[in-house]
Amino acid sequence: MLSFLKNPDRSTRALMYTCFFSFFCNGALTLTMGSVMPDLKAAYGLSDTLSGVFLSAHSAGNLVAGFISGLIPLYLGQRRSIVLLSSLAFLGFLMMLLWGNPVWLLVAFIFTGMGRGSVTNFDNRMVNLLSGGSPAATNLLHGSFAVGAILAPMFFLGLRSLIGWQAGVAFVVLLGLISLRRFGLMRVPNDHPDRFDKANRTLSFLRNPSFLILAMMMFCYLCSEYAINGWLVTYMQNKPELIASFGVTGAALDDAVTAYSQSMATLLWSVMLLGRLVCAALSARISQKVLMMVSSVGIAAFFVMMLLSSAVGAVTLSVAGLGFCMAGLSPMIYSDAAVFTNTYPMATSALLGIGSAGAMLMPAIVGATAERFGFTGGMSAILVTVVLLIVFAVLNVTVKTRMPVSGIPTPAGKRE
Repeated sequence: MLSFLKNPDRSTRALMYTCFFSFFCNGALTLTMGSVMPDLKAAYGLSDTLSGVFLSAHSAGNLVAGFISGLIPLYLGQRRSIVLLSSLAFLGFLMMLLWGNPVWLLVAFIFTGMGRGSVTNFDNRMVNLLSGGSPAATNLLHGSFAVGAILAPMFFLGLRSLIGWQAGVAFVVLLGLISLRRFGLMRVPNDHPDRFDKANRTLSFLRNPSFLILAMMMFCYLCSEYAINGWLVTYMQNKPELIASFGVTGAALDDAVTAYSQSMATLLWSVMLLGRLVCAALSARISQKVLMMVSSVGIAAFFVMMLLSSAVGAVTLSVAGLGFCMAGLSPMIYSDAAVFTNTYPMATSALLGIGSAGAMLMPAIVGATAERFGFTGGMSAILVTVVLLIVFAVLNVTVKTRMPVSGIPTPAGKRE
C-alpha cells in the first residue's frame, strides 16, 4: 500500500509529507468551521439563513480558488502561489474573532474557502503527479484530512470549555502558520510552468464524457459533504426527538446535547479515516469505480437512517455508517481522474471548481429550508444530490473511459 513512498528521493518525500500535513490542517479548518457555527450564531445574533449563506460563501471561495489556483502559478510560480493563497484561510478565521458584522464575516468565510480550495487543488495535483495516480497515495492524503477533522472538534470543545470558543479558532490559526512555513520551505518540481504552453491553459477535457461524469460525481458528493459537515452539529442540537431521549433537563441537558453533537462530528471523521485506509488497501484489488458505486448506495442508506432515527444508538450507528461510506469517494474521484489531471493542469482546478459549485449551493439551501420546515426538513434536501450521486456512480462504471486526446498510460494500481 505504501509502495509509492519507496522509490522517491528525499526532496520528493518531503514534498509529499508537506502535502499530507497541509491537508491535515485543511481537515481541522473544515470541522472547526462547523463546530464554531453555533457559537458564532449566539455571539453575533446570526439567523439560520445567514449562517447558511456564510457556509455557502466558504464554498464560493472554494469555487474561485479552483480556477485561480491553476492560473496564478503561471505568473508567480507554484511555491509562492500556494503560500499566498493558503494564508487566506487562516486570515479568514482570524477575522471571525475580531468583528461580527455580517459583511465582514461574509468576506472571512470567502477567504477560508479560497485558502482551503487552493490547498486542495495543489495537494491533490501534486500527490497524483508524484505517485503516478496511486489510489493508495490519494486515500492516505485524504486520510490526513480526516485526522485533522477528527481532532479539531475535540480540541475545539476542550478549549471552548477551558477558555472560550475564540481559543478554538485561534488554535486553527496557529496550525495555519505552521503549514505556511512548511510550504515556504518546500522544493517544487517545475516551480514556474510555461504560461505560453497551451496544455497549461486548455479546457478541452471538458468535452470528454468520462471527465464530466467524474466532475458531476464530485459536484454531488461535495454538495452532500459540505452540507453535512456544516450543519451536522446544529442539526443534532435542534432535533427535539433526539434531545428528549437524553432524559435530563436544564443545564445538564444543554451540556449533554452539546457534547454529543460535537462527538458525532468527531465520530464521522474517525470512521472516515478508517474507511480511507480500507479503500487504500482495497483499491489495489477491486476496481475503484465499483467501490465508488457501492459507497454511493451506502451513503444514501445511512443518511436516510440518520434522518429517521431519534434514539441515540441508532443515530450514532447511522453517523458511523455514513462516515465509512463517504470516506473513499473524494480521493477515488481524484485518483480516477488522474488520466486527465496529469495531462492538463487545469483539470484538477475544474474538478474542484465544479464540485465547489455544489458545495456552495447546498448549505444555503439547507439553512433556508430549515427556517421554514425545521432542520430535519432542511437536511432532507441533501437527499436529492445523494440520489444523483448514485446515478453518476453507475454511469462511471458502465461508460467506458475515454482517454485524453494526447493520451497517457493509465496510472499503476488503477483498474477499469
